[in-house]
Amino acid sequence: MKRRIKLLVALMAGCTLALLGLQAYWNYQAYQQALRSFRRDTNEALADATRQEIQLRQEALLQRCRMWLADTNQFVIQAHVEKTEGYTVFSLADKHPSPKEKRAPYTIGFRDFQLKTKYLDAAGRAFFIEHFTKSTVANNVREGLAYYYTRSLGDKLAAAFQADTAHTRRLGRLYALALQQRDIPTPFQLVLAQQPKRGEELVFATNPVNANVFGRKDVMLRAWFPDPHRVYLRRMQGVLLGSVGLIGIVVFCFAYTVQSLLSQERLAALKDDFVNNMTHELKTPVATIGVAAEALEQFALGPEDSAEYLGIIRQQAGRLGTLIDQILQSAVAEQAGPPLVHRPLDLGPLLAETLAQMQPRLTQAGSLLVYDAPSSPLPIVGDATHLTNVLMTLFDNALKHGRLGGEIQLWGGVRGSSAVVQFTNEGPVIPPQYLGRVFEKFFRVPTGNRHDVPGYGLGLHYAQAVVRHHGGTIAVRSQHECTTFTITIPLAPHVALAPVAALRG
Repeated sequence: MKRRIKLLVALMAGCTLALLGLQAYWNYQAYQQALRSFRRDTNEALADATRQEIQLRQEALLQRCRMWLADTNQFVIQAHVEKTEGYTVFSLADKHPSPKEKRAPYTIGFRDFQLKTKYLDAAGRAFFIEHFTKSTVANNVREGLAYYYTRSLGDKLAAAFQADTAHTRRLGRLYALALQQRDIPTPFQLVLAQQPKRGEELVFATNPVNANVFGRKDVMLRAWFPDPHRVYLRRMQGVLLGSVGLIGIVVFCFAYTVQSLLSQERLAALKDDFVNNMTHELKTPVATIGVAAEALEQFALGPEDSAEYLGIIRQQAGRLGTLIDQILQSAVAEQAGPPLVHRPLDLGPLLAETLAQMQPRLTQAGSLLVYDAPSSPLPIVGDATHLTNVLMTLFDNALKHGRLGGEIQLWGGVRGSSAVVQFTNEGPVIPPQYLGRVFEKFFRVPTGNRHDVPGYGLGLHYAQAVVRHHGGTIAVRSQHECTTFTITIPLAPHVALAPVAALRG
């Protein structure tokens, strides 16, 4: 049995450790995946935000180009119809070219525009400016080229490209929105790549991104973040807490199962000990009855001898009956609790009755009784029969386990709002590791192979059940060659009882 339990516990422990290992591995992989996702998403978000910000600057530059071309004091826009193909050809030139510059006007044709008059009107100029800027100039801007369509326009575009710089505040807003779309609501800083990070808490940087329209690579931007480990620990706290909770449940179930198995093993050991003790207790009366019956059967005994043997048989049969009653009584108390008749009573007379019944055994053992009787009534509500059995059980326990010829002290009185009874006997102490188990069913303090102290491990279990049904407690203390059992039962203050005289034994 023990070997099977140990094997089962070992298998359960192995399965639990394997489950904990898999859970830890899964959490670690999920955490690493979260970090990789954080790095990828922060870089992609910065690239997307930078593209959007560059597009906004490009659109602003194109709008400035439209304004430049619309200024008739700077540029001359003309148009004529190409005779061969039949489409309109526009020409663009500076109104005030340099005297040394000999440059032909820049020409470009649009098939979707037809010149209706000999002269180019305002609508035609607006068409040219929009289409020229939207197509030709926009392509050059996206490529980062300042093409000299005219000297003046080229200089303006080159100067605009040279002065171009990223709008970090606007880029920060776009980046924050991109991070929010990727579920990364964490603070950051946008700084130049060649600059050191600002703040000791910023420890992770994205890849550098070129945020210049002109394409210069001397100015690159990076985003700096706090420690991503802390960020993702906060983001994964729900998963981690759930995992820890699951691990806790598994460990609790494992511990509870192991405790139950060990409890069953202890119960089996207690039952084995009970059977051994019971077998030892049954042998003597059964053998005595057998010998007496054989003597009555085989020998012609006189009336006096026959009566003596019959008395022996009757005594031993009573002993067997008492044993059976104790077992049945314990079984009933275990399943449904002892049947109690609650009536007002005084513990003083119960103590006196217990002393009167136990006096012959006390005299036989040669023990000295010191009885400190209650100085006032101890009114309670309870069952006199069962409480008397409890007191006799504790008295019997003090006699059996006390030192031969030693002193037994009995005290009754009031403490606070409770009636208290104490039994103290001199003799071997109960080892500390067994103090919490003396009230367990079938349990007896181990004595090796000795069986000189009769008992079945049922009396104290029964006593505890009865006291608990009275709303009280029973405790044990064993030290300095003395063992004390203390019963505490709530008083019934509204019950009027006559005082009982103190007794001393």
